[in-house]
Amino acid sequence: MIFLCLVGILRANEAFTSQEIPLTIEPIGITGTPVTNERVEAGLGKAREALRALPGFQTNDVPTHLRLAEILSQQGDPNGAIEEYQAAIQLNPEMAGAFRGLGAVYIDTHEWEKAEQALRKGVELNPQDHQAWYWLGRSLIAQEHFHRAQEALETATHIPPNDAETFSDLGLTFMAQGHRHEAETALKNAIERQPDFAEAHHRLEQVRAARDNPHQLIQSARNILQTLFRRE
Repeated sequence: MIFLCLVGILRANEAFTSQEIPLTIEPIGITGTPVTNERVEAGLGKAREALRALPGFQTNDVPTHLRLAEILSQQGDPNGAIEEYQAAIQLNPEMAGAFRGLGAVYIDTHEWEKAEQALRKGVELNPQDHQAWYWLGRSLIAQEHFHRAQEALETATHIPPNDAETFSDLGLTFMAQGHRHEAETALKNAIERQPDFAEAHHRLEQVRAARDNPHQLIQSARNILQTLFRRE
């Protein structure tokens, strides 16, 4: 683990000496789960501080903290990424992208309420941020706030790229509320945008299998949700 951390740091250092910003660092640890093991966190903490000590990261400004947050997130260090996003927000509370990034890290760590709070602030500052609206919808689905998730995802569908994944998750919110026709429409929209989207096809099959039985439709949605948001 420590060896991998040092490899990431050395590569970042080499990139800065050549006046390049490192945007891709090999992951350290497990991305998408909160760091709870003390020994792992200790190793990540050492790597985090070594990275921050590099010459290219000595400026206390928003761009520097955002670059650090991105690198730390890619290295599987959500705690460090959160610290950097929060530092950026402290310097500029109107930075919508920092709130979006913070929300994304909280989604990775399954801290849904914190994700919701950060992403709501992000869309408040930038109402045209499709990705923030989509992630907000996902954080609300995870909390089973299906109507509010529906509203967030409907907003996202009106902002480019209004992609298949957004419509598929919108369909899932309708399924969870027992709304068959709305779910079918949303899922057809997803398939229209991406004909080979297996997830949307599967959900549409579940909708059609339920016919006019909203209880069966809701149970199908819950089965999907159990798999979708299960902590690995």
